[in-house]
Amino acid sequence: MPDIVIVNAVYPPEPVVSAQLGRDLAEHLAQDGAHVTVLCPYPSRPIGEGYAGVRPTNGARVASGNGVEVVRLPSYRAPQSRLLARLWESLSFGWHVCRYLDGQVGGVDVVYANTWPLFSQALVARHCARRGIPLVLHVQDLYPESLLGKIPRWSRGLILRPLTALDRWIVRQAACVVVISENMCRTYVRDRGLPPEKVITILNWVDERRFENLPARAEACARYGVPEDRFTFLYLGNIGPVAGVEGLIEAFHQANLKQAQLVIAGDGSSKAACLELVQRRGVSGVRFVSDPDAAKVPLLQSLGHVCLLPLRKGAGMSSIPSKLMAYLLSAKPVLAAVDTGSDTARTISEAQCGWVGEPEHAEWLAAKMTVVAALPSGDLSAMGQRGRAYGLRHFSKGEGVRRLGEVVLRAVRSTPGKFERGFKR
Repeated sequence: MPDIVIVNAVYPPEPVVSAQLGRDLAEHLAQDGAHVTVLCPYPSRPIGEGYAGVRPTNGARVASGNGVEVVRLPSYRAPQSRLLARLWESLSFGWHVCRYLDGQVGGVDVVYANTWPLFSQALVARHCARRGIPLVLHVQDLYPESLLGKIPRWSRGLILRPLTALDRWIVRQAACVVVISENMCRTYVRDRGLPPEKVITILNWVDERRFENLPARAEACARYGVPEDRFTFLYLGNIGPVAGVEGLIEAFHQANLKQAQLVIAGDGSSKAACLELVQRRGVSGVRFVSDPDAAKVPLLQSLGHVCLLPLRKGAGMSSIPSKLMAYLLSAKPVLAAVDTGSDTARTISEAQCGWVGEPEHAEWLAAKMTVVAALPSGDLSAMGQRGRAYGLRHFSKGEGVRRLGEVVLRAVRSTPGKFERGFKR
């Protein structure tokens, strides 16, 4: 029986995709006969959610279920998007993980890590390298490239080179690196110098069973107090600096669609700024709703006739946002403002389920909103169904978790140790 440690920076009940991935993987490996321990912080996402049943303490908290032991570590948490606080969160969690691993007398056969970049990754990678533990590193965001939009231009050149060198060192310590898009794979092979066989692309997944019986729109409108008789553009997800939700509000204001509404569902560090923008600009027809329960995503998405996916320039070049997968499985057409060379743009084009334009281009988005709102409902329905069919083929949970589980077990078998000598698969 292999001893597997899963290091996850977020974990249920947090309604974050990485949290769901970690739980799915843990339960899959446990069902396969492994002894699985999950190391994670106390929950803190989204901002404002208290999680009364899992309140933080000064020490670790251990709980078990479905064959998985979950250890909550008392690391520093920074749900607000503030650079220095996030850096300290990364360092703190990495330190607590390494401290916990130091106390494991029986040894660990493999560590799977989906943790905060870059410092938490570096601490875990150093610990595994020193003790000869194979590390499977799951990369969700490409750093330091993802930082560039959050720091002043004058400082980018100063930090890009050392942080890129740090990332290169981190991934070279891993037995393998799992990435979530082909663009990210090319970056690690071309720019970080990793051998192609060491980089494995596994798309993030959504549990398609949650979308088997799509809710009626009338039910969602009644629950969230949204008028049913208006054409609805929906944004669902984190309202943070990378998303560019302010651009949606500006475009909707320019479009001036009297019989349409913009519903923004979610929370995040930029929500207050978005509320202020709506009030300052006098934008009518914008509604904010919130429901942190991940199980309510299909219900929330049934509000929209068309779902919106904006990203800042360059932000979507290395990954496919999880909201796109959920949009597709909800059979909703997608209006995206993303880099045209991104995997997101390619996915929408291949699925023939929506429209793609350049990010941060309010005039284009406003004009496209006007066109889309006038389309026959049958055309929108057909686009949504094409997207759903594509999503079921490419983003299903069963295939994704099976492949990731195989990668973790393969890392164990490739390294001589107590598991390889005593376990036959």
